[in-house]
Amino acid sequence: MFHHGTPSGRLQAALGADAAVRQNVRIVSFNRPGYGESTDTAPGLASVGADTMLVADALGISEFAVLGASGGGPYALATGLADPGRVRAVGVAGGVGPWRLITPPDPDDPDLPILALVDAGDVPGALAGFRAQARVAFERMLALPDEAMVDEFFRDAPTEDLSWLDQGARRLWAADARDALHTYDGYARDNVSWGGPWDIDPARIEVPTWLWYGELDRMVPPEHGRWHAERIPNSTLTIIPAAGHGGTIFAQWDDMLGVLRAAVR
Repeated sequence: MFHHGTPSGRLQAALGADAAVRQNVRIVSFNRPGYGESTDTAPGLASVGADTMLVADALGISEFAVLGASGGGPYALATGLADPGRVRAVGVAGGVGPWRLITPPDPDDPDLPILALVDAGDVPGALAGFRAQARVAFERMLALPDEAMVDEFFRDAPTEDLSWLDQGARRLWAADARDALHTYDGYARDNVSWGGPWDIDPARIEVPTWLWYGELDRMVPPEHGRWHAERIPNSTLTIIPAAGHGGTIFAQWDDMLGVLRAAVR
């Protein structure tokens, strides 16, 4: 089971399709609440872990591993907590932690005033704030043709971290963005769910957990992986040398799927 990043959706899993064939793995993914045509729900990590079990039930999957990328990382952890008897392994690739607790935030970070609303109990106000933020960030981008849209999405990414983004990956990324960002509810829900207080405790995860983080990742630095590794009892942390955010996730499919497949078997 694959939990996509933020903002993204179920089609992001298609970027790992070739590796899945090589590793004899079946990848299943779905849009989290608020992405694409998926119904929005109240913010939270644990409820998406429960949703994952319902998807597995619907597909007749008794046991599985789960992998979460970037903003999907906390939901992979939530899935590991949802039913340890069925979730045999958890993988987190560049997965965000409770970032305000991990490193001192930049006081000029535009997310901070919005998350202050969460802290004050105004969750609807915070969701509205993140929806407005998304409109500014993505509305003009989504109006562009596919090629230009992908260029805009990765405008600030280091060139050396985009070696995985070939023409096939660009087409998949564009299709996923257009499917996922049907509304901005999912983006808002994600930011509140893992930007605010967590409703799961990673220290309670019992199943083997693998953590992959990039040495040069500026979006989700290795400190996030170390934070998780210090709390999750049966965890293995790998810091990938010279890797940024995209290289940590999308250039490591074979290694990650191979490790998780072996754990399930």
